[in-house]
Amino acid sequence: MQSTELLRRCLLPLLFGVEGLAQPSVEFFPGDKIFPRFRADALAHQLSLSKVTDNREWIGAIGGQVPIVNVADGDLTVQFGIGASVFNRIIKTSGHITVFTVDYRVDFPVDVKLKEIVLRIGYGHISNHYADDGIEILQRRSINAVKDYIQVGVARAVGIIAGEVYAAALYNYHTEPLPDRRWVLQAGGGFGNTSLASWLWIYGAIDLKLKEEVNWGSTQSYQVGFRFVPRAEYALRLAYTFRTGFEERGQLYNQSVAASLISLFIDF
Repeated sequence: MQSTELLRRCLLPLLFGVEGLAQPSVEFFPGDKIFPRFRADALAHQLSLSKVTDNREWIGAIGGQVPIVNVADGDLTVQFGIGASVFNRIIKTSGHITVFTVDYRVDFPVDVKLKEIVLRIGYGHISNHYADDGIEILQRRSINAVKDYIQVGVARAVGIIAGEVYAAALYNYHTEPLPDRRWVLQAGGGFGNTSLASWLWIYGAIDLKLKEEVNWGSTQSYQVGFRFVPRAEYALRLAYTFRTGFEERGQLYNQSVAASLISLFIDF
């Protein structure tokens, strides 16, 4: 009861300037996320395995984002969450697997839903590394690629496209190797979520980023896929993604790429 009173009297009025709120409901580990999933974003928290069709590279991601607590009062819901993922790039040759890069990302989002609009603010950290194989076998020289950032975003469901749209901005208050290139602007969404059968849905997704660190160059991702046996936030996805623009890996951030990927995702 004391923790609930603290949230009611201090946290929600502090965030929104609202007084006289009724007793809010508090739910720990709610099943649903209130901010939509960035399905086409290469750096979204996820559990996935992707094959780059143009070469022998594979991309693995181990992680996810989990809502920790919901505080709800009428049409207003505040959700606190945590996300963590490890992304690695693997080169598969005959009889050998070379781990090329390993990147880590952690986020602490606070999402606020008011009727049809969802707002997000949060803190995050990402660091990017060559694996031992990438340095020793591929003879690469690593750089110190790290970012600590504040993220703000907004999202809304759009019935006419049977999906949602989102926009976000990341301010890297600590960033290396370019300490004065701080901003990333992001927009995208999902569309065409259509049931083909009770166990099968088809969808599309887009994610676009503009990055100050590459003179406002872009990274663009276009995805189409299937969702199998979807259950709210839980589903198995098989998707094709075309990604073009600047690399998402920090060690290669200033290199451009155009690649096609076939990916398997487990959403949770």
